[in-house]
Amino acid sequence: YADSASVPLQKYGLKSSPAAPDVTKVFPDFQVDPLEAQAASAFLLLKYRLSVSVTIGPGFGVIIPSGETVNYTGGGKGLQDGEIRNPPIAFDFSHQGHRSTQAFMWRRLYRVIDGLATLLKSEPFGDQGQSLWDRTLVYMATDFGRSRSRPKDAADFGTSHDLNNGVLCVSPLVNGNKVLGGVDPKTTLTYGFDPKTGEPDKGRTMEEREIYSGILGALKVDTAGSGLPDVPAMRKA
Repeated sequence: YADSASVPLQKYGLKSSPAAPDVTKVFPDFQVDPLEAQAASAFLLLKYRLSVSVTIGPGFGVIIPSGETVNYTGGGKGLQDGEIRNPPIAFDFSHQGHRSTQAFMWRRLYRVIDGLATLLKSEPFGDQGQSLWDRTLVYMATDFGRSRSRPKDAADFGTSHDLNNGVLCVSPLVNGNKVLGGVDPKTTLTYGFDPKTGEPDKGRTMEEREIYSGILGALKVDTAGSGLPDVPAMRKA
């Protein structure tokens, strides 16, 4: 925030962060978009070494940056193209429109991750030419997948919850630009991979402890003596 009538920092003995111009350039809607606000706070927590791990995520509320109330009975200006920044119940709006919601929300998350990476790349870490991004791993988790049915020739359709899913890691520390495991085209169910080589294994389901260990390995955390399996396929060689 910059000092203003609506945000009187000086009144409370506060001043704007030196990082404010860079943060607001990357996340210009942080005052009205909770996800951008979380991402901005996450960067500042990491920048000032107040935390080494942060968790952010989209909420379920509809976000309209203008802050205006939308009147669905015919009054008011109504919604304009591109005005909604977060659909009702976020990803779970896939119950009504799977393709459109998934595309919308993945674009939203990718943009926020890109913004975080941009800010972290600008922040040096130590004196060896590294940035904070060189030491960062973003783990995109999910608690369920989506049903695989599609009405014939339907351009868009609704989906239900399903137990079959996958996760995404974004980091210069992981064995990136690839899919580990795969999707069976006959069932559209996912399958796992060999923890050592990364080769697809149609008969394997990855365990939580394997993915957790793979993330720790990418972050160069010593897991000796923990009983966790080694998963070199997930880390950058």
